[in-house]
Amino acid sequence: MKKFLATVAAAILLSTNTTYAAEGMTLTIDEAITLALKNNRLIEQSADDREAARWNLSAIRRSAGPTLSWSSSLNHIGGRYYRNARARHDEYNFAKGLGYDINMSLYPSYDNENLNSLSLSMPLYTGGRLENQREAARYSLNAADLTLENSRQQVKYQAAAAYYQVLQRASLVDVQKQAVQLLQEHLRTVSIQYEVGTVAKSDVLATNVQLANSQQSLNTAQGNYLTAVAQLNNVLGLPIDTEVATSENLNFVHYNLTETDCLEYALAHRPDGIAATYAVKQAKSQTSAAKSGYRPNVNAVIQGSMSGEGFAQANHDPERWAVGLQMSWNIFDNGVTSAQVKQYKAGEHKAESIALQQIETIQLEVHSAYIALKTAEKNIETTAAAVAKAEEEFAIAQIRYIEGVDTNLTVMNAQEKVVETRNNYYTALFNYNTSRAQLEKAMGVPVEIDALLYTQAEQAGKSSPKSLEAATVKNNYDDAPKESAEPFDK
Repeated sequence: MKKFLATVAAAILLSTNTTYAAEGMTLTIDEAITLALKNNRLIEQSADDREAARWNLSAIRRSAGPTLSWSSSLNHIGGRYYRNARARHDEYNFAKGLGYDINMSLYPSYDNENLNSLSLSMPLYTGGRLENQREAARYSLNAADLTLENSRQQVKYQAAAAYYQVLQRASLVDVQKQAVQLLQEHLRTVSIQYEVGTVAKSDVLATNVQLANSQQSLNTAQGNYLTAVAQLNNVLGLPIDTEVATSENLNFVHYNLTETDCLEYALAHRPDGIAATYAVKQAKSQTSAAKSGYRPNVNAVIQGSMSGEGFAQANHDPERWAVGLQMSWNIFDNGVTSAQVKQYKAGEHKAESIALQQIETIQLEVHSAYIALKTAEKNIETTAAAVAKAEEEFAIAQIRYIEGVDTNLTVMNAQEKVVETRNNYYTALFNYNTSRAQLEKAMGVPVEIDALLYTQAEQAGKSSPKSLEAATVKNNYDDAPKESAEPFDK
């Protein structure tokens, strides 16, 4: 009996984990990330911002071309100004009534007036306003391109973290399930011992209480798992109650990049850091555009007009046209332009401050994620060894209890250590994988475009679509620093 019970306990301890998951959609982590990139609202909003920036640039570019405008007005008119004209109308109308052949369209009554005018104009010189507005809009589009990529990287991290949380919660459910199984087996052992009179009833009661506590912990773990699945669904853009199962396990791969390597890569590739630089360029262009208020504006203009008693008639005022140049210059605007320039200068300084702050933020995020990664790495090794020792201690305690040389309290304490060390181990694995995903986000590892390649293409004079094409990556990690992969087995 003793050998049988010892064999059963050892078999339970050495059994492999079985993932607790609802039946339904089964996803790998790459499939989950792909789904999140397709459905997440943050990416949708950033894409809309990018589209708005694209059309803003288009509008400013088109404002440098010709503009054709038509104005028309219809009014009921009167007054002494038209007295003579109305008198002539009445005279010729009376003569026409007497039988004279008179074209009355030449002698309108001047009761109504329809005025039509056409104007074709094109700016020739705006003091640099249009040119700098176009530059500012282009930089805004560049920043929007990179902000969209930053949103993709953020969503990728959120999806990975949510996926790893599901894996962790599933592992913790397994731990609690095994704890319940261990206590059920131990309760049978204690009951047999009690029936033969070798242990007191208090051992049976204590084991029952411990089993009830473990069952409660299992219920809590299962609830936490379902909550993690709901959170993953939210990131993936799925209905909250979608049943999602994971097809992978938490694992450990040594990360051999130095913090300096990670930081150098981040400063060159973080899309939000480069977007902040474009914001500075945009602010400077806006300042230059404001300075155009000190200079004149010159337009080429073609104009024509006519007015008449009815629509498209010219019997009040014959057709007129003019072709030439128009120049306007606010020689004195009471300091309005100066105030606007100072306003944009303040915005320029703010953009520079934000760009510097973004660099500091990148440095902090890389540093924090790297420390968390290495801390979790050490904890995995420590907790893996602790799990093995705790399992061995529990097996020994059970055998000693069966042989009557140790107490039930020792077995209970050993069982709690097994649960604690296993929980710590899976928590360390979760922290490691999450920190690694966070470090990739902090470094700006590309999802669809490489921000560095995009910037190089833009600085070479390429448009936003051409820069996007030049920076598109086929594999998320092709241009990221490489690392050696060494599996770690507990």
